Amino acid sequence: MMSPYDVILQPWLTEKTMEARASEQRLEFIVHRSATKEQIARAVEAIFDVEVAKVNVRNSKHGKHASVKLAEGYDAEDAAMRMGAF
Repeated sequence: MMSPYDVILQPWLTEKTMEARASEQRLEFIVHRSATKEQIARAVEAIFDVEVAKVNVRNSKHGKHASVKLAEGYDAEDAAMRMGAF
């Protein structure tokens, strides 16, 4: 079993993801190729102390991307500040 820090490899920061963080309460990450949606959700919840509503994944040339929508009442901006992504 992978630890949360093995699942989440790094945040994915672009202008588009910064806008989604503010408007849609969504965070994006590069994750381990073999990670499942459930593992990604549990890792984000453990690392950032938030509740996850939905996880979408896609594969790209940069790796496996996970788009994580936080549950109602949780702030993606606050979680991003805790990880150091202004």
